Amino acid sequence: MGLDSRETKTDPGPIPVAAFVDWSSQMRNAGVPRDDPHEGAKRTLTWISRVIEKALIQQAPTFRFNVVFRIYHGWYKGWEPTENYRAMTRTVLNVDFPASGRTMKVAFSSEVQYGHALLAALPERRHVSPPIHLPNTWRRQSGDSPRVEKMVDTALAADLLEWARESRNGWAIVLSEDDDVVPPILTAEAWMKPRGGCVFLARTRGGDQYLKLGGLLVEVQR
Repeated sequence: MGLDSRETKTDPGPIPVAAFVDWSSQMRNAGVPRDDPHEGAKRTLTWISRVIEKALIQQAPTFRFNVVFRIYHGWYKGWEPTENYRAMTRTVLNVDFPASGRTMKVAFSSEVQYGHALLAALPERRHVSPPIHLPNTWRRQSGDSPRVEKMVDTALAADLLEWARESRNGWAIVLSEDDDVVPPILTAEAWMKPRGGCVFLARTRGGDQYLKLGGLLVEVQR
């Protein structure tokens, strides 16, 4: 996806960007300690901020961007917030988001959003307490089996498609290592491109011989 046609001498104003983040994969990419959720949240936020900033500047060095994080993870055991979620919300309160960008081109919103509250689900599908659509995203499959994430990838896909449908000229960047995000990214591209929008997939591994990801893929170095 070439950006030359959108690179003009006139400043178009800040472009709204939604960053859809698969938190588990980015914790691994950031090399966070498993036994310290607070340090893990801080280090992963720093990691994804740098990845996003570098990717956006690489694609359009003369543009300015306003970025909102939407972060997807198994944040709830039943109705109970996990320790990772508690650590994350406390960390977000102490991050100086306007100063977290290393250039003046990218600004990050302090209003971090979470994937358990969907962008487009009907209001009556949202619970009252906690006010979310998707509880129990960190659960056991049966008995004493290890807990796993559920509904996380599909929540990301649903929200990405809603953003692509509603955004006029905004951009989207997906941080994930999972090919399950590719189908919604291809669909989002088809919806956004005619209106001047863009969507990118940022991941540490390169392309796939079976997938045509030219112009969509931003390869990240750990």
